[in-house]
Amino acid sequence: MPSADDEPQLELPLPLPARQSSRLAPALLLLLGLIGGGVYAATDADTKPTAKIPSRPEDLSANVVTFVSPDDRAAVGSAVAALKVAPPQRAEIEQAVIERRQRLGWIVFIDSMDPDGDTVAVEASGLTQQIVLTKAWTPVAVALDDSGPIGVTAVRDGQGGGVTVAFATSTGTMPVRILRPGERIEVVP
Repeated sequence: MPSADDEPQLELPLPLPARQSSRLAPALLLLLGLIGGGVYAATDADTKPTAKIPSRPEDLSANVVTFVSPDDRAAVGSAVAALKVAPPQRAEIEQAVIERRQRLGWIVFIDSMDPDGDTVAVEASGLTQQIVLTKAWTPVAVALDDSGPIGVTAVRDGQGGGVTVAFATSTGTMPVRILRPGERIEVVP
């Protein structure tokens, strides 16, 4: 028979000594806070691409096309990011705009009647972008090589009644005649 002496004995670990607070910890936390605050303060909210996308009449010109200044790098970046093209092509367009070989602009579309799924294609300088019209503003960036017109083609009539297009400008909404699919209008910048 085994005796009580033969059973394994559990030994509890010794308690850890209490940690003493370091004088370095508060200084380290202060330094990290200063660095973090400096990085936060150096981040300009206006450099976000969406910050330069037209969202109110004051952001637009009185014309259908609102041009982007090539000197405003954030605005150029926003417009280039909004183009529905491959990233390598975006980089080429951005460089051409900065070098003033190409221009960028915004056209803001609205469905002038009932938002029923009307779709248009916007063509400028060989780039075509399709958009579905709504009652909300739909800003579309356009890249322009020259002063040629920008084509707007009715692609799809949502639920009948024609494709109803309007442009937003600083002076208000400018409706266009009702289009049938396949019809094209031209906007001169």
